[in-house]
Amino acid sequence: MRTGGETRRRASLPETLGTWLRIWTPPRDVEVPPVPVRGLAIGGAVLLVLLVGAAALIVPAIDSSKERAAAADAREAAQRRAANRRKTIAEQRPRRLDLARLRASSGAPPAQRLAARAELLRRAETAISDDARARARAGELEGRPQGTSCEPYPKRDPGDGPERHLSETRGVYDCLVFVRAIGSTDTNGAGQLGYPFRAVVDFDRFSVVWCKTNPVPGERVVPDPRTVIELPPACRASPTT
Repeated sequence: MRTGGETRRRASLPETLGTWLRIWTPPRDVEVPPVPVRGLAIGGAVLLVLLVGAAALIVPAIDSSKERAAAADAREAAQRRAANRRKTIAEQRPRRLDLARLRASSGAPPAQRLAARAELLRRAETAISDDARARARAGELEGRPQGTSCEPYPKRDPGDGPERHLSETRGVYDCLVFVRAIGSTDTNGAGQLGYPFRAVVDFDRFSVVWCKTNPVPGERVVPDPRTVIELPPACRASPTT
């Protein structure tokens, strides 16, 4: 193109875009067409209509996909809760031991009767240990269960359990099957890691019922009452609760 005797060339596409975007200044001999404002406005309007239409199709599909994923997650969570509930109920199933043959006669000296009660409790601890070992062999418990120690529930002074009082016909004990020792630290003393059980000893019939317990994990946790699985009545502190 000639203007006033000067030959000018039309700007290339990159030069045109650079000029429109103000990132390039064309030389005097380069002709840059003006910004097609009307065309861009029409194109923008068309693009906006296309984007709105696409959104009208995509957004519901995304929402539907989210709803399906949320429903699937809810179903999986419900299935896990149901499976855990069945597992816990099975774990807490009562086990029983009848040792009426160890019972001393009612006319036996008090020392003999107390010794028989103490032996019943010792046999209960042994039976719980054997039960825990059997569960470990079946893959229901981890580690290597060792001995068991039972303490009165609710707690009492040391050496003052129900087995030491002939007037008490029933004793409830919290028992721990030892698995591993825990060393002492600067803030905590030494202890034992293990699995908790609840034992109920009938000193009239000379029988024992015990259940594995499943405490809520974590300290200061307030469980949802709807998810708490109570011990079977035979292993509760009071049979009526």
